[in-house]
Amino acid sequence: MSNFINISILGASGYVGSEMIHLCLKHPNIKIQSLSANETAGEHVSKAIPGLRDTLDLKFSKLDEMNFTNIDFIFSCLPHAELQASLHKIPETVKIIDLSADFRLKKSDDYEKWYDFKHTHPDRLSEFVYGLTEFNRDKIRSAKYIANPGCYPTSILMPLIPLLKNKVINNNNIIIDSKSGYSGAGKSKKTENIFAEVNENIKSYGIGDHRHIAEINQELSIASGYPINVFFSANLIPVNRGILSNIYLTIDANKQNEIYDCLEKSFVNENFISLLPLNEVPATREVVGSNRVSIGVKRGYKDDLLCIVSVIDNLLKGAAGQAMQNFNLMNEFNETTALTNNANIL
Repeated sequence: MSNFINISILGASGYVGSEMIHLCLKHPNIKIQSLSANETAGEHVSKAIPGLRDTLDLKFSKLDEMNFTNIDFIFSCLPHAELQASLHKIPETVKIIDLSADFRLKKSDDYEKWYDFKHTHPDRLSEFVYGLTEFNRDKIRSAKYIANPGCYPTSILMPLIPLLKNKVINNNNIIIDSKSGYSGAGKSKKTENIFAEVNENIKSYGIGDHRHIAEINQELSIASGYPINVFFSANLIPVNRGILSNIYLTIDANKQNEIYDCLEKSFVNENFISLLPLNEVPATREVVGSNRVSIGVKRGYKDDLLCIVSVIDNLLKGAAGQAMQNFNLMNEFNETTALTNNANIL
């Protein structure tokens, strides 16, 4: 077993945790040693995730009862605020990829403002590298701790970072309207209520005050070199999974082709990002079940208006898939390992 990296998955019974398990089982260098899930502690993994009875013979444990002495690596799929509260229990020898928001933001005060909790380890925020894979590879390769990006931010930052970094766009008038399937709300006892609320219904929430705005503004400001403040709105739609983000830009009239050319050059060698021909736009069915991002650029009815459409699977490229990409980089594996075939569809 010395050829394997011993893995523990925390918060393993939820939607993202389930995807993380399936991806780990596909990886030739991973051995899953333990799983945490407080509400289902003591139960076999197959009770929460059907189909795993003959594949993975493990039971869920309570987080407080986990033993990490034989663990090399942790994927944390815990809800927000839970990993940072338990970080002191994890040996410093263990590498971590955190899929919550606990270490995404660089300022501890932002957690009180946007997430309504006081960070218990503000001194360790700088230890976590922001894991937007395609734009942070060098730091990810040498990192010990990764803060995996949020699902909405991933769909938004992918097309905007190269445009701001290369000074192709330089204004603050960025308006984003995103739609997500209900799996983005997470699995809980309220899952049936969430489905009942969203079925045959579309609901907007977080209009101008969604917690992901802090993360989006932070990363766009870093890319541009000056403060960026977007207007962002989220919408819950009656599908299980997938995110579609419409990004509206007011631009110089002669910039449309330059914007497209910048994106084309930025992503030409990327395995998981595809840019459609100009004026074609993607749909979520093109990416659900994959670790891909698909991007379209649509001219507006006026030369100074542009819409960028970006789609991802919120559970994969927006969570577990990107975490696996980062894991591969950190361990010098091929970046596509365990990610080339469609993942488990819930």
